[in-house]
Amino acid sequence: MTELSDELLVAYVDGQLARKQTRAIDKVLEQDDVLDARVTALKHAHARLEAAFEAILAGEEADISEVAAPPVEDGFWVPWRTFKITAASAGLVIALALAMLGYGWPLAKPGMGSAPGAVTDSGAGTAAQVELEVAPEPTAP
Repeated sequence: MTELSDELLVAYVDGQLARKQTRAIDKVLEQDDVLDARVTALKHAHARLEAAFEAILAGEEADISEVAAPPVEDGFWVPWRTFKITAASAGLVIALALAMLGYGWPLAKPGMGSAPGAVTDSGAGTAAQVELEVAPEPTAP
């Protein structure tokens, strides 16, 4: 494959090269399918560019305000992106609040008193004792 720069190929498509250079590139394009595909793509792009430029000169261009209008965001009252961010933030706050309620906040530090729910010696935290009778196992005759 012969390496030709994009600038040289654009000049070839525009017809800005000397006759000798154009013939040399024609010979290379006959042998190299990859370069021929690149030149074909450049010719199509060049044709579209010329057509757009001619339309602008003829005054057929579309209204720029319609083309440049930002896309309308979906959603009921607020855009979905805002709703998702708000919902995620609220979920994090609720999770933090539930964690604080479940574990107690702030947690007691060693030497700074008792932890929440610790049993004290005042008798308020003692459980009632129940006695169970255990019958002996029956023996086989």
